[in-house]
Amino acid sequence: MNTPVDENELLSIEQLCDRLFISATTAYKLLQSGEIKAFKVGTWKIPVKSVNDYIERKCAD
Repeated sequence: MNTPVDENELLSIEQLCDRLFISATTAYKLLQSGEIKAFKVGTWKIPVKSVNDYIERKCAD
């Protein structure tokens, strides 16, 4: 059974890579370009909502 996703949850780089099936290099490029909105406090913090928004934009292309 799938558990609901909390859009306020923050992901790490590793979790982002797992979720999108991408390499760390690609993940850093997406973050640095602003394609996925995130912030850095020590390490990158990536809101689930930003990832979901990115997926929706890519699906709409």
